[in-house]
Amino acid sequence: MRERRRAGRILLVTLAALAVGSCFLPIPRAMRPPEAVVSDSAAARQDSIARAEQAAAARRDSILAAEREAARQDSIARAQREAARQDSIARAAARRDSILAAEREAARRDSLEAARRDSLIAAARRDSIASIEAARAAAAAELAQLRESGPVYVAHDEAPRLVWDTEAEAALATTLLPVIRGEGLDPNITTSVWLLVRTDGRVEATVIQVSSGDGAFDAAAVRAARGLLFAPALRGGRAAPVWVLREISLLMR
Repeated sequence: MRERRRAGRILLVTLAALAVGSCFLPIPRAMRPPEAVVSDSAAARQDSIARAEQAAAARRDSILAAEREAARQDSIARAQREAARQDSIARAAARRDSILAAEREAARRDSLEAARRDSLIAAARRDSIASIEAARAAAAAELAQLRESGPVYVAHDEAPRLVWDTEAEAALATTLLPVIRGEGLDPNITTSVWLLVRTDGRVEATVIQVSSGDGAFDAAAVRAARGLLFAPALRGGRAAPVWVLREISLLMR
């Protein structure tokens, strides 16, 4: 029994020694596992994949660069648009200021022109008033001189004209007809009378030149003559007082 056990231990030790020794012995080629063989197609495929990855990386880089350039260009465009907007605002403000300045200048010129025109009008009015007053004073002085001197010839461009109408005819008849009837005079009786005609056409004074021979009719003729109205005489384009000789009768025109 002991022998068997001893033989069994010896066998186990021998087998273990054999197992350890076999690890250091070369393995026959036929018993080795097959080595990995890389084919040409696989290498080409890997090279293509590598190139594709490089191309994709380059494309990504190009896209990123393009995006950065687009962002830069967009930023430049925004800056240019903002600069253009600011410039447009500045030009509009300058144009508005220019228009306002032109309007103020035009208003100032209009004001100056209005003031100058008003001044000229006032001066012309003063001159006109002074001229009218001077003309009136001269006419009054001339009228007083003519009244004092009596009937004399006064140079004029246009003689006074009698303004004759139905009212003047009725006034003449109302003055003369009662005297003619009352005195039993000839209806054609006439008195020649000098009339001093003023610048307003009214008769200022009368002087009998040739009597009718009847005192009552002469007085009526003078009254009728003072009621006559004339278009005044003209001298130098202005009305002037003059003496004019008229025959006063019932049938005068």
